[in-house]
Amino acid sequence: MKKNLLFRLCLMMIALLSLYSCIHDEIYSSSDPSSTEYTNKSLWKQDKKYIKNVMKVYAENEAEIKKVNGIPYWNYATTVDSFDESFVAVPVVNEGKVISVMKVPRHGKNIYFYYTHDESDLKFFQGLVFAKYKKAGMADGSIAQTDGIACTRKWMSIWLPDSESNPDPDSGAGHWSTVSIIKCEATKDECIGIALPNGDCDLSGGNEGGYEYPGGGGEGTEPEEEEDPCDKLKAQNINTDYQNKVTDLNKTSVFNKDHETGYSENKNGNFTELTTSDSDALNITVDANTRGYIHAHLNDKASGRYDDQGIQLHRQPIRMFSPADVNTLMLIAGFRSEGDYEDIYGTMISSYGIYTIKFTGTSADIQTGFNTEEWSKDYQKYRIENKYLSLEKLFLTFLKDKMNIQGVELYKIKSNGTIQKKTLSTNNQIETTDCPD
Repeated sequence: MKKNLLFRLCLMMIALLSLYSCIHDEIYSSSDPSSTEYTNKSLWKQDKKYIKNVMKVYAENEAEIKKVNGIPYWNYATTVDSFDESFVAVPVVNEGKVISVMKVPRHGKNIYFYYTHDESDLKFFQGLVFAKYKKAGMADGSIAQTDGIACTRKWMSIWLPDSESNPDPDSGAGHWSTVSIIKCEATKDECIGIALPNGDCDLSGGNEGGYEYPGGGGEGTEPEEEEDPCDKLKAQNINTDYQNKVTDLNKTSVFNKDHETGYSENKNGNFTELTTSDSDALNITVDANTRGYIHAHLNDKASGRYDDQGIQLHRQPIRMFSPADVNTLMLIAGFRSEGDYEDIYGTMISSYGIYTIKFTGTSADIQTGFNTEEWSKDYQKYRIENKYLSLEKLFLTFLKDKMNIQGVELYKIKSNGTIQKKTLSTNNQIETTDCPD
């Protein structure tokens, strides 16, 4: 995954569980959207094999295929829930605006390039590429309008602020606008072109003979199966080196220290003991070789400081993951290529229990900048305001409502080796699912 120098330098900084000062927008602009290397920046999983093969054909025949002045933004291409190497739609951008959508269906051994200017398609990709706040919707396959044609619609919501001076949906006025893109396929008569929602076959703007598809296959294949996080955690839990570190940290004497203790792990399975900063928190260097980290959080303890009345103050460490811990997991994910997230993890051990967070999202879900003092204070305030909630629920609701994070999952590792996935229900109640034996 191609990243600019600034992004690399930011990731290499050492700080409070990976001090990181680069803002979220830099993550999105860190790789060239028109690059010849593909990185999924959409909000959904895509048929990566088909996209990469279409990119190859386009690059080899660009002079003949290109019909408009814009540049294809491959990283924002969508296969609209197709994973059989059959279809992709790609936004074409010129001077900061989506001016066309290049749709590439496959029929038999050939693929065909068509440029469309449908207003709904343009709005969809304009929001996907350029909207600062956006969220995915579900696909809907129930919009076929005639016999012999099957259509799928992909939904997305984008935030339209009333004032650009305050575009944040959490604090500024505005509204969510729903946009969509439709993909239709002829199920009876062969349509070498784009089947429109009304069943018509659009042959405009394409090449009659098509181009030979280099990928082969495409016979109804499903997306590559990603290993279940439960399987990864079970394998990790029986790893001797990992378990030795858990044993070292899971002690009252460790929880009662005046500083945190922990280790980082690289891709080769080697652990490095972490050092502390001026506070009681840990320093960790994150790079392309980092797999994860394991650390202990402290119990409440006198701080050695006193208030104005001479009463000794107490530190209130968080015996659950902190925003900075999530930040570290995101930093590790930021060094990986799209989909190469299965082995990364963050483990927290405290007197409350042993928990692991896993990243299961896409590159579009990677957000950083949560390791600041402001985020720490916000979390402390949130704990005080919601002091009757369990630490699990506090963490998950803060993650969802305040940090606006998707793609981070919480697991509890019980003393008997059982691994439990912790999620929030639709009414914000904790749901526990045991990983299968």
